[in-house]
Amino acid sequence: MSSKRVIDVTVCTAHIPPRGSYLSRAVMSVASQTVSPKEHLISVDYNKLGQPANLDRCVWSAKTKYVAILDDDDEMLPDHLESLYDHIESTGADLVYPWFMFETSGNAGHLEEFAFKDWSNDDFHTIPITWMARTDVVKSVGGFSGGFDPHSFNVDEKGFRIGSDRNITRKMVDAGFVIKHMPKVTWIYHDRHARTNGMPSRW
Repeated sequence: MSSKRVIDVTVCTAHIPPRGSYLSRAVMSVASQTVSPKEHLISVDYNKLGQPANLDRCVWSAKTKYVAILDDDDEMLPDHLESLYDHIESTGADLVYPWFMFETSGNAGHLEEFAFKDWSNDDFHTIPITWMARTDVVKSVGGFSGGFDPHSFNVDEKGFRIGSDRNITRKMVDAGFVIKHMPKVTWIYHDRHARTNGMPSRW
């Protein structure tokens, strides 16, 4: 029996205690990948730091070339890591992001207009953080918590909250790093439960 290819990636998951049942699904989706990451780091937010700072604890511990982010209540499809890894290696990008579908609707909600379209710095939009990026790049821009208040509820021009996912993407763009889109659905955004938006006040 041949073993899976191991790729130079650390999967990072920020977890909050009320989501124990969801976490097991996320962990299983990582274990079921067609390739294996070197590590899957899970940081549990016992002190209500908020998702950005909790996620940074994983990122700062990562020693691999790349980090791949997975929220504790979402799920990778089996080829998610392999597809992203091959794409980031072949393009030389600093961050690559795939597409996704909501569990309930099968589309990507208000972001559907950007599905399968090349990334453009001039048409900036939120990229949900189930992406893969160079670890040194994520650290160099201050991670997810640098310059971000997890209690804030600022909104963009369309009225949607500006979260740490949008904040870190903006920091990468401003620093001149390269973002590429991989036009393929590789993960499921589970939306049958209340979202916390990474805010420690919401759980």
